[in-house]
Amino acid sequence: MEFFVIYPNCFITRPPGLSKAGLNAGCWRPGFSPESLPKQLTNREKTSIMLRPLHVEEYVPKGQPLLIYLTKASQRIDRDKKWPDFFQSGTSMKLLLVAQTNSLSHLAKCLAIRKGLLALGHEVVLAAGQRHCQFLQQQGITFTYLPSLQDGGGDGFPSIDWFMRPPEIRKVLATELELLRQVRPQRILGVFRFTLKAAAELSGIPYDSLICGCMLPEMEEGMGFFSGEAGAKREHDYMTLFFRYAGARISQVLQTYGLQAVEDAREMLCGERTFLWDFPEFMPLPRMPGRYHVGPLGWKDWPDQSHLADIEKYLRQDGPLAIVAFGTCVSSLPAARRIVCILVRLGFQVILAAGGQPELLQTADWGPHVQVCAFAPMSDLLPKASLLVCHGGQMTLFDALIHGVPTVVMPFQPEQAHNGVCMERLGCGRRLLPPIHFHGNSQVYLDSLAAQSDDDIAGVIESLVDCPTTGISLSAARDRLSCYAGVDTLLPLLLGDAA
Repeated sequence: MEFFVIYPNCFITRPPGLSKAGLNAGCWRPGFSPESLPKQLTNREKTSIMLRPLHVEEYVPKGQPLLIYLTKASQRIDRDKKWPDFFQSGTSMKLLLVAQTNSLSHLAKCLAIRKGLLALGHEVVLAAGQRHCQFLQQQGITFTYLPSLQDGGGDGFPSIDWFMRPPEIRKVLATELELLRQVRPQRILGVFRFTLKAAAELSGIPYDSLICGCMLPEMEEGMGFFSGEAGAKREHDYMTLFFRYAGARISQVLQTYGLQAVEDAREMLCGERTFLWDFPEFMPLPRMPGRYHVGPLGWKDWPDQSHLADIEKYLRQDGPLAIVAFGTCVSSLPAARRIVCILVRLGFQVILAAGGQPELLQTADWGPHVQVCAFAPMSDLLPKASLLVCHGGQMTLFDALIHGVPTVVMPFQPEQAHNGVCMERLGCGRRLLPPIHFHGNSQVYLDSLAAQSDDDIAGVIESLVDCPTTGISLSAARDRLSCYAGVDTLLPLLLGDAA
């Protein structure tokens, strides 16, 4: 029997690369004293090996060690290797990654995971929808085209158009089944796909999912509302009714394949293991089996932008830097222009990240205090920024938290509105708009913005920037996020059972 000591940063489960059978059940315990190791152990056996955070099934206070008893020499972890090297020495797997089309950020998460898997020597098939084909072709990334429910409607958030035609749902499912027949992956990871779970079940292939907490069936808050806020229960009931309608439509197709009906469409977003890219303090949820917080997953290989060739010169201008970013799904030129003008009036230099949106990129008269780029290099810009105003996409928000930047959220759909709630919960951001009932129409957010005066908007911004506790809250959130390593957290869990 061999002993290893692992010092985790947060949540922990079994060592990466070990099957559950390779660990003696009940033979590991958290919080022990290294001095309690049996005296007969040699110094070599006492060696502490540092692994990146693992995670979820048992909470271990930060910095406390965990004693692992390994029982098979063939499964021994080489103490001189980091875990990526350990995985690379194992058996190669073939994995299929599929993201829903509604957000480029979902595809970006797949690209980040793909990069990590390829570096470990695994085979990866990436499938993408119509909306992202051109982007992938421009980046020279190999992919397979796969239709999406969103092809029937352009909404960035699930809408009635996605689910109102069961024949279209059946067509998407049939296409997924054909892809699985051709590719025959050993494991599938779906991001925000409502039919892929069924295709995996029919094909007998293990299926995991990657999603955010507010899109799970156990979500108890009304989107865009704190619990107890006026209208919160009404919004929650509306969302529940909508996802039950969607579940009924999907079930019409599932039952033709002999599969069990679902009550709520969000059940289809859960896999054998469901990986959450947020964290518990951001989106509190009831503890459920098979849920694993892995933290933010960011892709760093965005296209270079000639717009920012002189960025250092621009950043040397007087005034604090504000970044305005409305994501890749929906944008509004009038909203962007108005917010940018208010920021300039408040003394900010502004960088507008257009998210590839033509209407923002093709507008030339932004003024000398504004710089526009198609895809902003957030990891380069945020360390220099004093403020972020954004749509509330989680990838953007988590980048801001990691770099300690206060954020004002101007949403275009209810999930983004709820991310504003989550930022306020952390004390790291503000909602630009009051709570709004969605009811399937994103125009309500633009109407609400139009109803705010410029002084109202400036007041929200100033209340966040000037709040004496904002910095403390940002520091706490950054420390919490440091417990996660994104892709490096996910891969041991994704590959663990098969390694």
